[in-house]
Amino acid sequence: MKKLRICLLCLSLLTWAGALFAAGEVVNMSYVCRDLKGVERWQARSEIRNIGLGIYLMTEKAQGIYSSFKGRVSWVAEMKFERTKDSIRPISLDKRVFDVKGKIIRREKQEFDLAGNTGICIHEEPDRNIFRTRKFKFDKNVVTRLSLGLYAQKFLESGKTSEKLQMVSEEPNVYNVELKRMGKETVGIDGRKVEAYRLCVDPELGAFSFIKAFLPKSYSWYSVVPQYEWLGYSGLEGGINSEKVEVFVEGL
Repeated sequence: MKKLRICLLCLSLLTWAGALFAAGEVVNMSYVCRDLKGVERWQARSEIRNIGLGIYLMTEKAQGIYSSFKGRVSWVAEMKFERTKDSIRPISLDKRVFDVKGKIIRREKQEFDLAGNTGICIHEEPDRNIFRTRKFKFDKNVVTRLSLGLYAQKFLESGKTSEKLQMVSEEPNVYNVELKRMGKETVGIDGRKVEAYRLCVDPELGAFSFIKAFLPKSYSWYSVVPQYEWLGYSGLEGGINSEKVEVFVEGL
């Protein structure tokens, strides 16, 4: 039986004001992950830089405790993506995870051919003798962990209530998912009450659909005011057996 390892932190921890900004300009964001008792697990800072011709570079730097790793780790993820009027499309990803001594313990690389709707993904963990390379062909719009939050903004801008996508995970693998708008509610951010859209991603697990009954629900919240900024997330940190967490933006 095929092992199921789908990342459910899938309404990305990153999303930004949807307005275009000038080449060379940088937009920054900070956010913190805590367990359900309020204990901090990790913190991150991210930026998006416009590098011109509709191409952007997103960089995430984080450190702390993360499911599937022993002890504290840090990571740097760099993703290039294309932003058009109607969509966000990933071009490449390079993510490096380090132990407390600064040694690389995991590397993930992804390259996407936007014209051919294909992708090649590499996952390496040398200390565990893990080296995987997978090639994929996509028949729907494709998203990654880092690009999905940005894609969700376009989804809200369009007025859609649901959309079927394909999501690339870290194993690497590709899963069919459905992005859904669940309605509006009020959430507390830094002591403030903010009206928000609640979104979720529903994995279409095929032969594993029975597993959905055992999965806790995962949600993300976005401001109802354009540009639909990301506010927070509640659900699994990673795979099915990972920690249940809450992640919220700082300094709203």
